[in-house]
Amino acid sequence: MTSWTAGLIVTGQLTCDECGRVMRHPERYGYLCEEDESPLRLCQDCARKKGYLKKRWDDRGHEGESFL
Repeated sequence: MTSWTAGLIVTGQLTCDECGRVMRHPERYGYLCEEDESPLRLCQDCARKKGYLKKRWDDRGHEGESFL
């Protein structure tokens, strides 16, 4: 089974497949692909709720968010 997650930046506008919110440039969104399913585009809030966007700290101790 092939599945992957990517964190991308909106160019133009997209609609979140979970909540229906319109995302505009330069927002980040999660692009989720799983075999035999159509890809999902999730806004940051929905991706965070589903566990795809998590807080991370770099080696200098700076906090950021990253898509898994």
